[in-house]
Amino acid sequence: MQKLFYNRRRLAITGAVLIVASALMGARIERAFSDDPITELLQKDNEVLNLVQHYYVDKPDLGELNDAAIAGMLGKLDPHTVYMPPKTVDEEGERFEGKFEGIGVTFTIIHDTITVDSPIPGGPSDQLGIRAGDKIVAIEGKSAIKLKEDEVRKELRGPKGTKVTVGIDRFGDTTPTAYTITRDVIPIVSVMAHFMVDPTTGYVDIGRFAGTTYDELMQALNELRSQGMTRLILDLRGNPGGYLEQAVHVADEFIGGNKTIVYTKGRDHDFDDSLFSHPGDQYEKTPLVVLVDNGSASASEIVSGAFQDLDRALIVGQTTFGKGLVQRQYPLRDGSAIRLTISRYYTPSGRSIQKPYEDGKYLKNTTALAQSDEDEDNYSHSFDVNATDTSRPKFKTASGRTIYGGGGITPDFLVRNDTMQPTTRKIWATGVLGEFAEEYVDQHIAEIKKAGDADYFIKNFRITDAMFNDIVRRAKDKKIDVNLDQFKIDRSWISVLLRAEMGGRIYGNEVNYRIRLEDDRQYQKAYGVLDEAGRLAAAFK
Repeated sequence: MQKLFYNRRRLAITGAVLIVASALMGARIERAFSDDPITELLQKDNEVLNLVQHYYVDKPDLGELNDAAIAGMLGKLDPHTVYMPPKTVDEEGERFEGKFEGIGVTFTIIHDTITVDSPIPGGPSDQLGIRAGDKIVAIEGKSAIKLKEDEVRKELRGPKGTKVTVGIDRFGDTTPTAYTITRDVIPIVSVMAHFMVDPTTGYVDIGRFAGTTYDELMQALNELRSQGMTRLILDLRGNPGGYLEQAVHVADEFIGGNKTIVYTKGRDHDFDDSLFSHPGDQYEKTPLVVLVDNGSASASEIVSGAFQDLDRALIVGQTTFGKGLVQRQYPLRDGSAIRLTISRYYTPSGRSIQKPYEDGKYLKNTTALAQSDEDEDNYSHSFDVNATDTSRPKFKTASGRTIYGGGGITPDFLVRNDTMQPTTRKIWATGVLGEFAEEYVDQHIAEIKKAGDADYFIKNFRITDAMFNDIVRRAKDKKIDVNLDQFKIDRSWISVLLRAEMGGRIYGNEVNYRIRLEDDRQYQKAYGVLDEAGRLAAAFK
């Protein structure tokens, strides 16, 4: 009996010890988990959601709150790390495949504001002069601030021929400008135009780097070569980027050898990568000039940066956008996804393409780096246009020339676009010029075609005083306060724009491009330095 009591007592003590040990072990496990910062943050999030669910004055939509929390969290990282609700994930593929009907822009919502990444070249927004960095602050007279991505698409897309008026806030403007945009079918093609500008010079415009870009480019180049092309102007202005592998294929066609085209570096070394050129391509010695501007971003910066660093081509225009962050899309269980920045792009010389940002926003003073404090029309290969700018990091090209980092690709020749007068912008934005061109072509197409072919139109068709007077009348009918002195300043440019629009409607897109190049200072500079580009190509190894 005593032994039995002793055994029971020993079991009780042992059980107590086990309970204490388990409690201590649980405390250690809980402490181990609580030392994980993610677990602590999730506990905090759960506390907030529980409080809102049980005590908030109205019944909350917890899913909507959670989406907003995720979007807000990612918005503090960088301008291109974003949350995509399920409805928008499938639509993202339309940027580079297929076609859709709408106003023709790609956009990102940055701090509740619709920000244009790029107008799709040749689309209705591009034709009205909407450009990268513009902010859409109103749609049909109502505020567009805080609209969600699916709401923006619903408002901006629509059947071909329908119209929508958007308020555009542009950096440097005091008030937003209203643009009336006629929706159209937006085809996703890469090579927007290609033709010979003289017996030996070809011109190719690449609007984006989509899945078929390299194949389209090769078809265009081979066609031009059959017409006598021995040198090339490659236009990447307004090109928002796209598929990295396509950009590398394009650059490789002109570079050859076994040279670094671009490399990436991330915090996780699994995302570090280097992409190289290969010998034996057809156009490795073709003299090349590349046009870029503030709308040239990402993949187009990789191409132009590689050409410049390796002394393969001359770059003309304005400093590029400065998007040098690599994103990877991660699907979430409910069909949504996050597009997360995982690394940075670097050009062969080691330049980071990315321009400065803070709290998920680009710094305003870097939006148009080349347009404010740099001297245009200087050749940095010879003169070091930024030699006095000690704030920008210096790098060396393959031949030892000094080039500059700090965000984007600074051209060898800086050439700014002409400034449009406020009256002209209003007339253009409200669609007056486009409507006039469309109606004039409808009424006179037979006599225009009877007069001659496309070449005849380019050389001989002109905009008369009567046409300009009609445009002014139409603008006044739309209650636009027309400043005639401002309008006359831009008369030459307006004439080119109207001729290009009409010629494109009658004879096709190539005529539109040909006429626009007549008044294009950046293109004219590019054409003027082709001989120097030839010397670079000859020396390239």
